[in-house]
Amino acid sequence: TKSPDRLLLAELTSRFCEVTGIIRDGFSFQTGAGGTSLAVSEYFRQIMKEKGIKARFVRGGSNKYLVSILEEGLVDYILDGQTFDLEGVRSMAKNPNHVWTSPFTSYNYHGKGIFAGMVDVVILGATEVDVNFNANVVTHSDGYLLHGIGGWQNCLFSKTVILPLPLFRDRIPIIVDEVTTLCGPAELIDVIVTERGIAINPRRTDLIEKMKGSDLPVKSIKELKEEAEKICGKPEKAKFDDQIIAVVKWV
Repeated sequence: TKSPDRLLLAELTSRFCEVTGIIRDGFSFQTGAGGTSLAVSEYFRQIMKEKGIKARFVRGGSNKYLVSILEEGLVDYILDGQTFDLEGVRSMAKNPNHVWTSPFTSYNYHGKGIFAGMVDVVILGATEVDVNFNANVVTHSDGYLLHGIGGWQNCLFSKTVILPLPLFRDRIPIIVDEVTTLCGPAELIDVIVTERGIAINPRRTDLIEKMKGSDLPVKSIKELKEEAEKICGKPEKAKFDDQIIAVVKWV
C-alpha cells in the first residue's frame, strides 16, 4: 500500500510488537494479504534486519514479502496454507523450507495437528470492534454482508491478536457500543491499533505493563471511540427485523 494512513497503522503495529518484545529471536507471526498487513510484514523485515533477529516460522498465506524474508535468511520456515501471488508459488515449488500445510489440519481446533496456538502474533482486519473488544469481520455497521469469514476465527487462537484498523471508514466510526455481528469474542482480541492511538485489552496486563514508558500513543478503547465520534458524530444503529438470514458459527 501507498496509503499514508495504512502505512502509519503498519508502523505503529510493528513498533508495538518491537517495544513489547514480541519481535525476538525464534518468534513466529502471521499477516494477511491486505495492504496494511503486507506493510506490517515489510516493517517486521526491517526491524529483524536491524536487530539481527531470526524468526522460527511465518504462517502463510504467502506472498513476495514473506518469500523475501525467507530468502534473506530472516526466518527458518514458511508454513503455508495458501499462496497469494506467483512468488509464493515459485518459492513453494523450489524451497524445501517453504512448507505446504493443510488448513483443515493446522487450523482444526479439534485436531492434533493444529498450530494456531503456536503463533506468537497474528495481524488481522475487522469491520467493527466494540468497547468490550468483541470484533466483527463479516458485516458492515449497516448489517449488509461483506464477505465470508474464512480462517479469521481460527487465527484468534494465536498468543497475541492485533487488529490494525482506521478509526473511521467513510465517516463511520469502527469502534461501537456493540458489534452488529459477533465473529470474535473479546477474550481473544488483544490489541486495537488505530492511527490515533493503541488500545490494549485490559485482560492483557502483561502487554500494558510492557508499554509503560513507551512513546507510543496508548489510550483506552472508550477514549478512541469518543475521539472518533467527536470527528464523525455517532451514526444511528441499523434497524433489523426478526428474520434470520445467516448464523455465524464458532470454530
